[in-house]
Amino acid sequence: MRLVLVGPTDTGKTTLAWALARRAAAKFGRAYLLDLDVGQGSLPGTVARFRLEGKEVYEEERLLVGRVSPVGAEGWLLATSARLARGARGPFVADTDGFARGPRAQRLRYQQLEALGAAEVGVFDDALYRALTWRTDLRIRRLPVAPGVQEKPPALRVARRASRLLAHFQKARLRRLPRPAGDARYLFGLLAGDGRFLGYGLLVAERGGEGLFWTPVLGPVAQVVPTWVRVPSVLPRLLQKI
Repeated sequence: MRLVLVGPTDTGKTTLAWALARRAAAKFGRAYLLDLDVGQGSLPGTVARFRLEGKEVYEEERLLVGRVSPVGAEGWLLATSARLARGARGPFVADTDGFARGPRAQRLRYQQLEALGAAEVGVFDDALYRALTWRTDLRIRRLPVAPGVQEKPPALRVARRASRLLAHFQKARLRRLPRPAGDARYLFGLLAGDGRFLGYGLLVAERGGEGLFWTPVLGPVAQVVPTWVRVPSVLPRLLQKI
């Protein structure tokens, strides 16, 4: 099973993705959930692969995309999607972001299905469904919006992203790292030598080519990368209290 769920925000994709992944894990002993929602996923600006075994869930790999929308980061999203799918050693369910309407979104979703090597597609949008049904080699289903699901206001989406970032920085400390060119109003991604995402860094001060970063990452860092994930206003205020 290589199932990808696509459609607008607030249609029940995430809830269904986890339910199906848990069902697959119960049936096959192991299954994977690919969290490809860069805006409302488990950590804004990133994508991840989770392994489910029994009732346990393990985060296997997280990769940086660097935006909370796929617009402007399509190449990064496709590359990271492909890498996460390659690492899944069993059935997987992929939960995508809500960019689903219009020609540009349809092209991206089609390309992402190819990058993931999808075999099945669950679609929560009529226009997107019609744009994909010509692919006779894919099992494509039109899915209804989950009962009781309501559209969330933009302010709530922003608040949820800030909450997840705040949780990410709970055990952060100050450390010196190379300071690449980039706007300090945005977070910096800290990467391992194999490209894995280690965590975010908030630039606090800089001197010469070095920066003082507030980050939960304690181990070796191979690369510091500027992103377009804006620093939530609560983080600098929290740092001042420490």
